[in-house]
Amino acid sequence: MKAQIHVLTGGLAGQVSVHSQSPIEIGRHPSSHLRFDPDRELDVSGRHAIITLKDNRWVIQDRGSMNGTLVNGHPITSETALGDTDQIRFGPNGPLVEFRLVGDGTPDGIWEPAKVQASEEPQRTAPRPTGASPAGRPTADSPKPPTTAAKAGNTEQRVRIEVGRQTRRLRAMTVVLFVVLIAVAAAFFYQNHRQRREREVEIAALQARTDSILQAAADAINTLEGEIEGLGAALRQSQADVGRLRSSLAAAQAAGSEEEIAEVRRQLTDATQALLTLEAAAGVDYQAIVDTNQRAVAMIWADLGGGNIQIGTAFAVRSDGTMLTCRHVVAGEDGSARPLRLAIQFADSYQVFPAQLRAVSNEADLAIVKVNIRGGVPTVQGLNERPDTLGVGIPVAAIGFHWHHESHSCPVV
Repeated sequence: MKAQIHVLTGGLAGQVSVHSQSPIEIGRHPSSHLRFDPDRELDVSGRHAIITLKDNRWVIQDRGSMNGTLVNGHPITSETALGDTDQIRFGPNGPLVEFRLVGDGTPDGIWEPAKVQASEEPQRTAPRPTGASPAGRPTADSPKPPTTAAKAGNTEQRVRIEVGRQTRRLRAMTVVLFVVLIAVAAAFFYQNHRQRREREVEIAALQARTDSILQAAADAINTLEGEIEGLGAALRQSQADVGRLRSSLAAAQAAGSEEEIAEVRRQLTDATQALLTLEAAAGVDYQAIVDTNQRAVAMIWADLGGGNIQIGTAFAVRSDGTMLTCRHVVAGEDGSARPLRLAIQFADSYQVFPAQLRAVSNEADLAIVKVNIRGGVPTVQGLNERPDTLGVGIPVAAIGFHWHHESHSCPVV
C-alpha cells in the first residue's frame, strides 16, 4: 500500500500527495518531500519528522524537532505505526495532516488544493509533475531551486522572527528575575532590621535590669557599713564592675561591632549574677545566726602524740554531747591516726571537758566526737538535712573558731 498525505490546515491546506518510496522527509528544509513554507510555518522544524516503510508497514518518527510531533493528539517519542486516517500534527499549534493508505495503482504525485476534488479520493487526471525520481529525489526536470538572493531574504526574515521571539522571552525572564531580586533584597533588609531591633530591646532590658541591681547593691552597702566590711567591699567592687561593663556595652552598641557587643553582654550578665549573689549574702541576718548558734560552738584540742597537738572547731548537733569536727584535727590528714587525748571548751565557758572519738569518715573531712556534760549541751539550730535544696549562689555564714597551729586549721561552717 502507498502512503497518501492530505494537508488539512496551514499554508498547504488541501494539498494531497501520494508516495510509494521510503523514506518521506517532512519539514521546512528545501530537500523535504513534504515541505512546509519556511517563512510562515515556523512551528515546523527544518527537518521535523520522517515517515518510513518497514516490513510493509508505514511508521513515523520525530527527528528531534523543537515542538514535537503528535499522532492523533498524542506526542510521540519513538517510531510509531501509522494506520489509515491517522492524523499527524507538527507541533501543538502547527499544521495538521491526514495519513491514508491507497492502492499500489494510485500514481505518485502532488495535487494542489485547487485541483483536489470533493470526493475522498482526489482525481488523478491532473497530477502536478514533481520532477522526482521513484526514490523521491530531484532529477534534471525538477523545478529550479530559489535563487541565492531569495534564500538569503528568506533566511534573514526567519532570523528576524526568531530573534524577536527570543528577545521577548529574554525580556520576560529579565523582568521575573528583577522582581525576584527585589523580593529577596526586601526580605533580607526586613530580617536584618528585625534582628537589630530585637537586639536593641534585649540590651535596653539588660541595662534597665542592671540599673535596678546597682541601686539594690547601693542600698545593701549602706546597710552593711560598719558591720561586715569584707562583704561591703566585695559589693562595692562588683557594683563598679557592672557599671563599667554597662558603659562598655553602650560604647560597643554605638560602634556597631556585633562580636564586641556579644562579648560585653556575656561579661555583663556574669557580673550582674555575681552582684545578685552578693546582694543575697548582704541580706542575711548574721547577728541573729551568731546569737542563735554561738553557744553550740566549741574549741577542740587533739593530742596525736609526739608533741603533735591539733586545735580546731567543733559544734554540737545533739543535746547528748554529740559533736562534729574535722577529721584531720582528730585523726591526721589521712584519717589513720588516733588521738591520745581530746578536750572540748565551749565558746561561752572557761571550763574544759574531756571528749572521746566516736567515728571518722573515709570520704569527707569529718569526724564525730562525744562530750559528756550533765544536763546536756546547746545544739546548732536549723540544720538542713536535705542537700538537694542547696545550690550555687546560696549565702553561707561561717561561725566558730579559726586557729592556726602547724599549718592546720578547722573552720566549721
